[in-house]
Amino acid sequence: MSLKRFLARLLNSALRRRDDKRLQEEIEEHLALQTAHNLRAGLSPSEARRQALLKFGAVEAIQEEYWAEGGLAFLETLLQDLRFGWRSLRTSPGFTAVAVVTLALGIGANTAIFSMVDTLMIRPLPVQHPLDLTFLAFPRSAASSIRFGCNKRRRPLT
Repeated sequence: MSLKRFLARLLNSALRRRDDKRLQEEIEEHLALQTAHNLRAGLSPSEARRQALLKFGAVEAIQEEYWAEGGLAFLETLLQDLRFGWRSLRTSPGFTAVAVVTLALGIGANTAIFSMVDTLMIRPLPVQHPLDLTFLAFPRSAASSIRFGCNKRRRPLT
């Protein structure tokens, strides 16, 4: 799709502009021409119009296809869905409050958990040689002996 055509469709979507009158005139002109052709073929006026409609096809489907070409169908559908959702939320404030609180708690919990995982597992410790760190444990009672721990993998001093 060319940029010019895309911008025209975007403008039509934004302005909700449909040239319905021109489309209806064009459809009627096609039907009139086919009806006249059918009349010359010897059909009655009502049968000529019916045959012209059958040959032309579904007028509603053609109009919908024309409107889809005039704008961005995805964008229009998305905007319709957003408007419908907003109206639904406004009509039931209790459900809206529960939904907002649930989303807030879920987003907050996910943020807190990811921050902890990021700090402890993803990012390296902010020291030069994290493998040389030593763990010291002091007993809670005086009766136990003092334990010291160290990393088994030692790097040579440089």
